[in-house]
Amino acid sequence: MGLTGGGFITLLFLVVAVLFAFTVWWWPRGARSGPGTVAARIGLLIGTQAITLLAVLVAVNAHFEFYSGWDDLFATNAAPAKIKHVMAKAGGPVKQIDTATIKRIGGAAAKRDPAVSGATEEYRFQGQATGLSAETFVLLPPQYYQPAYAKTRFPVVIVLTGYPGHPTALLHTMRFPDLVRQGERAGVPPAIYVLMRPTEAPPRDTECADVPGGPQVESFFATDVPLAMEAHYRVAAGRTGWGIMGDSTGGFCATKIAMKHPDRYSAAASLSGYFSTIQDLTTGKLFDGNKNLQNESNLLWREKHLPAPPISLLVASCRVGEKTFPENERFLAGIRPPMKADSLFLPSGGHNYRTFRRMVPATLRWFGARLKAE
Repeated sequence: MGLTGGGFITLLFLVVAVLFAFTVWWWPRGARSGPGTVAARIGLLIGTQAITLLAVLVAVNAHFEFYSGWDDLFATNAAPAKIKHVMAKAGGPVKQIDTATIKRIGGAAAKRDPAVSGATEEYRFQGQATGLSAETFVLLPPQYYQPAYAKTRFPVVIVLTGYPGHPTALLHTMRFPDLVRQGERAGVPPAIYVLMRPTEAPPRDTECADVPGGPQVESFFATDVPLAMEAHYRVAAGRTGWGIMGDSTGGFCATKIAMKHPDRYSAAASLSGYFSTIQDLTTGKLFDGNKNLQNESNLLWREKHLPAPPISLLVASCRVGEKTFPENERFLAGIRPPMKADSLFLPSGGHNYRTFRRMVPATLRWFGARLKAE
């Protein structure tokens, strides 16, 4: 019986109903004094509340898809992900940002030689073009500090959380730095990873759009973030050195920004993302009734009606346990040159960091084969 199946949830709530009815029936009969009767009443109360809580948690999990099944819950579906190639058709000066601050973080790790272990820096800045501010964590590879690479400008991968998200979740929940170091030891070329959230106007979910009369989040990622990185780090200047990835809402944002700004980003990866803009209470009116703006943010519409951009995409999802999997397949089916795409489909998984972590190692290798240092 599946963890998220309607049958299992119904069974749990039937058990709750039976226990409740039994409690009402038995309570007057168990009103006698004595330690045995008191213990039975306490046990019945605790048992009823525990099974009720379990039923509610299972129902919530089924709705939000934190765990897709028993194997996902107990981490027995941890096989490494493999990428499948699905499409391969032919087809100015930087200003210093005065408001930026950089701080080395990592406790004891921050005291190690960065030329050996790399470094993680907390980088706060305000965008020149949009005025939006951001807190980021920048992962620098050991080579960044080694004399042999003193003149190298490293490729950059922007890494986005989902909504609402915070970059600290990428540090501590996904443990992204550990995955990067593992990739480096396995031969993934050195790169700079910038951990961010897609919601740079919290608590609003802007879906990385330039909202008419509101926050210009798309422009922030297309213009401000590259300018800020170029002002403070040795990063590649050309588009072939820039990639962007994210999970859930971050995956949608990564794909959209790369498709709309191929002059800046040459590669993007979507981990359990989607391809059409969500509009609900968290987003408000994103397009002010402008149908053209709405269409331009719908990636399924873009790939059908607009010229394909010259970028590479990685689309990752789960065949079982991910509601957006059919949409991922539809998007891949519509790929046209010069856009190229690869898929990374897990047999099963949930919409959670445990599943995203399984996708990351192959994703880092994928970027490593495409982005170039200068």
